[in-house]
Amino acid sequence: MSQVQNAVKTSKKVATKKVAKVLTQEQKNAIAKKRALNPQFANLQSAKRKVENLEYKTNALLCLLEVKRTAKLENVNTNSHENIAYQNECKKAINFLTAEKNRDKFLPLLSKAVRTYKGAFVVYYFEQLIQKITKMQIDKALDFETSLKAIISAKLVNA
Repeated sequence: MSQVQNAVKTSKKVATKKVAKVLTQEQKNAIAKKRALNPQFANLQSAKRKVENLEYKTNALLCLLEVKRTAKLENVNTNSHENIAYQNECKKAINFLTAEKNRDKFLPLLSKAVRTYKGAFVVYYFEQLIQKITKMQIDKALDFETSLKAIISAKLVNA
């Protein structure tokens, strides 16, 4: 036999002799308890993020507030005055729709008008909805309610 064959045969013998240590249920429970008492930072953050994401998926107002929070002109191409004016109109629409006095009237309409993914809200789809509403206001001089109802009826026709 060659040296290579001997080395392969020897490594196979060594590999087969290693046996995985089997833990008892009591040992597994002790390890799990120790891990629960000292959770890792990443695991805590992940759990928090999952709870927050679930809240966004079920609450239209939180999605709108997230759109409002992230609607800054700093991260947008603002080379043209038209673009700045359009962005400002979108911000006005968000402010109007999230105003406390308008929530009861418009949140149900927004919930019907916005696209969902597997029955859940998505912040991006609210951004698109705000864009559609603003575009209808600028192009067709419609108010918020009429714009939303037109979007809802178009959504029903396409469904």
